[in-house]
Amino acid sequence: MIRPRLRYLILFLSLALVASYVSVMVLTERSFTSGGVVENYGFPLPWETLSWTFCSQSPSQPHQAYSILNGRCLAPCCATTYNFAFLLLDVLFYMGIGYLSLLSYRGLMRGIDRRASELVRESKESMSVEDDQNQERQDELKEKL
Repeated sequence: MIRPRLRYLILFLSLALVASYVSVMVLTERSFTSGGVVENYGFPLPWETLSWTFCSQSPSQPHQAYSILNGRCLAPCCATTYNFAFLLLDVLFYMGIGYLSLLSYRGLMRGIDRRASELVRESKESMSVEDDQNQERQDELKEKL
């Protein structure tokens, strides 16, 4: 049987892995260099890098005739690199968010439970005081009769 703490750890780890994997769709930086384009993906730290290289057209055509063909083009293939240290930090970041959410939820529930128990205690005390007063009144009425 899994202890509750281990269960939460497994839950947060799996959710953090999914969140990190989905965050690779977020483009965090695009930079243009003389040799091509570099794009970084991942949030909050970019852990996937795509490097596109430029290709040139040959033979050159006059700029006025075919300006699109004369411009640089991106090669159909790119180099993808992964930074697993940043991926690990992203997973830890999302696990921290989950853990802090659980702590704040538990604190909120403890506060609600504490306030509810105080209200119940106050109502029991007020009911016992009223019962004592009613008992005293009944005793007075019995003595008078």
